[in-house]
Amino acid sequence: LYKDYKVVPWCPRCGTGLSSHELAQGYSDVKDLSIYAKFKIVGFDKAYFVAWTTTPWTLPGNLALAVGSDITYVEAKVGEEILVLAKDRLSVLTESYEIIAEHKGSEMVGMEYEPLYPFIKEKGGEGMEKAFKVYTADFVTTEDGTGIVHTAVMYGQEDFDLGTKVGLPKVHLVSPDGTFVKGTDWLEGRSVVDEVLAVDILKDLQSKGLVYKKESYLHSYPFCWRCKTRLVYYARDSWYIRMSSLRGELLSENEKINWEPDYIKNGRFGEWLREVKDWAISRERYWG
Repeated sequence: LYKDYKVVPWCPRCGTGLSSHELAQGYSDVKDLSIYAKFKIVGFDKAYFVAWTTTPWTLPGNLALAVGSDITYVEAKVGEEILVLAKDRLSVLTESYEIIAEHKGSEMVGMEYEPLYPFIKEKGGEGMEKAFKVYTADFVTTEDGTGIVHTAVMYGQEDFDLGTKVGLPKVHLVSPDGTFVKGTDWLEGRSVVDEVLAVDILKDLQSKGLVYKKESYLHSYPFCWRCKTRLVYYARDSWYIRMSSLRGELLSENEKINWEPDYIKNGRFGEWLREVKDWAISRERYWG
């Protein structure tokens, strides 16, 4: 038995996580503000990584940037600035540019950038020396965005998995009621599901020269089936049973069971045992 975090679809109004079955009941097509944010590269003048997000409220919680190991990235000179993005995503640039260098994602690992906001760094914590750097991740593609993925460890499953793998700090800037915590300056007490907040974050970053462009993005997004509040992906404390350490024993015991029909033994149930995940046993106010 151990305690860790689990990223769940979370309703800040009801104060509860939702199961996958509940989640499926609440999707709607919405237009959201998306931002191409610029992360200033340490040690270079007017050089930036460009990353796209459809959830601007997660930008203050950024801890890393993820790239694809085998994806080709370019340094594109746009005016007086150098913008780094995937070669296959140059179509996002709206101005004329000159390519001055190319790199594989694997060559960019460990490069440092300046955080957009100081809040997480000020809080400190274990693993902070690993934050605000570039890492490779299998989930990065060039199908949309820039080929560079903004990573907020506590607000996305893939982000959390990457953060756990490389040892990034697990620090919350948002409380369970969906509002920013104390110590977050002008964001303090503001709700992440308030559409005005995204606009205000955009304006704040624009004033610092840290936005390349903005777009309206139509996509399917989950809402709470009970109260219709926009859901957020949120890391919650959870108790786990470490099923992964029991995998060998489970598979061995399964061999002794007479299954009807017999193909279940090594089929659906056997496959589940071979890939068994640690079991989160915590529950919130409502479940199912």
